[in-house]
Amino acid sequence: MRSAVASQAIMVRPESTDNYPGTLGNKPIAVNFHAGSHYVALRLLEGYLPNEKIKLVHYGSPAQRFEAMLSGEVAAAAVMEPWIALGEKLGCKAVCEGHYLGAESASDDMDPETFAAINRAVSNAVAMINADKRKYVHYMIDDPSFATVAAKYGGLTPEDFHLPRLRYVEPTPYTDEIVEDTYNWMVRWGLLTDAACSADLVDNRIDEPVSAPADD
Repeated sequence: MRSAVASQAIMVRPESTDNYPGTLGNKPIAVNFHAGSHYVALRLLEGYLPNEKIKLVHYGSPAQRFEAMLSGEVAAAAVMEPWIALGEKLGCKAVCEGHYLGAESASDDMDPETFAAINRAVSNAVAMINADKRKYVHYMIDDPSFATVAAKYGGLTPEDFHLPRLRYVEPTPYTDEIVEDTYNWMVRWGLLTDAACSADLVDNRIDEPVSAPADD
C-alpha cells in the first residue's frame, strides 16, 4: 500500500446551500472517472443517497474539477490537497471527506533488492515528513499544475494547510481481506466484472524487507 494516505473532499461553493452529502442527490459532482476522486466520491455518498441519485460527471484534472465547482458548472467537486486548502481559503465548504490508500507499482522484473531499497528510501521520507510536515508542503504549492491556477485566487502559503489531513505511513503489504473487500465493492458498482479474480489484482510477492547492505 502507498505510504501517502491521500484525502479527497467533496467541496461546494461558499454560497451553496449544500452542507451535508444527503442534499447532493441528482446534482452533478465532478470527479476523474476510474481514479481516486471517483472511488472516494462513491464511498462517501453511498451511505447518504440511493445509487440512482449519485450523479458523478467526468472532469479529469483537479484544476478542471475545482474551477467547474467554483463557476457553478457543477454543484460539487471531489479534490485532494492542495486544492482542499485553496478551496477552504476561498470560503468553499467540504461537505464530506475521506482518506484512502492507493497501491505502489513495480514491474514484474524488478528484483527484491531494488524494491527493498526503494521502500527503505520511502520509509526515510515518511519519517522526515512526519517530523515537520509544514516544511515540505511547498512541494505541493509549487507544482506547476496547481500554482498556475492558484495564482488567480491569491495562492497558498504553508500556513494555509490543515496538517492532520496530511498522513504518511510505513510501506505495508495489502492484506487478503482488504483486497477481497475492495474487489467485491468494485464489482458491485460495475467498476470491475466478476470475471476478474481478486488474486490477480494485487501481488504481494515482495512483502518482507531485505536487509540493507553494510554500506547502504
